[in-house]
Amino acid sequence: MREPVLVLGVGNELFTDEGVGVAAARRLAGLRLPGVEVVDGGTLGVGLLPAIAGREALLITDAIVRGDARPGTVIVLRGEEIPDAGPLMVSAHQTGVGQALAAADLAGCRPPRLAAVGMVPASLETGYGLSPLAAGRLGRLVAGALDVLAGWGVHA
Repeated sequence: MREPVLVLGVGNELFTDEGVGVAAARRLAGLRLPGVEVVDGGTLGVGLLPAIAGREALLITDAIVRGDARPGTVIVLRGEEIPDAGPLMVSAHQTGVGQALAAADLAGCRPPRLAAVGMVPASLETGYGLSPLAAGRLGRLVAGALDVLAGWGVHA
């Protein structure tokens, strides 16, 4: 049986800070949180639908750009703040998690609780590994994710 809560790390690790969501998901996976499955969604886009379908809650970790927020800023989006289609997070992949959420909505299997925690990237240059700024602030992104999960009754 699948866990009721899914943490989905998305992004492309070949474009520096575009991989911040995947890096955060790896850290969260290491905590072995009860009732939580952590998945590296990489750049799968709509291919994530089977992993998302039927969950009670979905937490997405990714690189996010919002307004004029500075690089390294951690942003938390909840429920309706997350768009159903189009680019939710800045990404090098063309089909984003927004399309997977729209497909889940259409199929009637979108999780009732939804949040995204991300960081404004300092770099999207080609290269493996986070920028020094993103690497230094990754703990803040993970802490933001843990706060969301705690609000859903998941505790480390």
